[in-house]
Amino acid sequence: MTIGIECILQVKIPVSDLRRSVAWYTRVFDLRLAWEFVEEGVVRGAVLTDQHERFLIGLRDRAVIPSRPEFPGFDLFSFGVGSVAVLEDLARRFDDLDVEHGPLIDRGAGGGVQLDVPDPDGTVIRFLSPFGEHPPFAGVEFHADGPPSFYDTSRLTV
Repeated sequence: MTIGIECILQVKIPVSDLRRSVAWYTRVFDLRLAWEFVEEGVVRGAVLTDQHERFLIGLRDRAVIPSRPEFPGFDLFSFGVGSVAVLEDLARRFDDLDVEHGPLIDRGAGGGVQLDVPDPDGTVIRFLSPFGEHPPFAGVEFHADGPPSFYDTSRLTV
């Protein structure tokens, strides 16, 4: 049985300065402001989209979110791209715009290649190339003093 989900349509990111973040996301990712949301006379949220409205990025003023979540250094989601060449083009675009970003990282067999760019609050926006061949399940154990190791049986009891 399938439940009919086709894609993730929107991600919503808490931000400390809505105006600054709208300007950054629209400039860096060539998005347009599609909606904004006003509460008690103050703009508290915005939705940005690409020109074809294939996906939405919601931005929400952290001051009005319960618990005021912050995610510096953490990737909340990943955007898929069609190839490593697209990642290379993105890295050049970020360089041209003088936008901080990480290097292209080859994630090893079956893991694709990633490119990370932190937004103005430090939340990491990750881009991933298509994955190669990989098993139906793979566990990754990270080590403080060396490369990760891999395992093939889940440690979660579900």
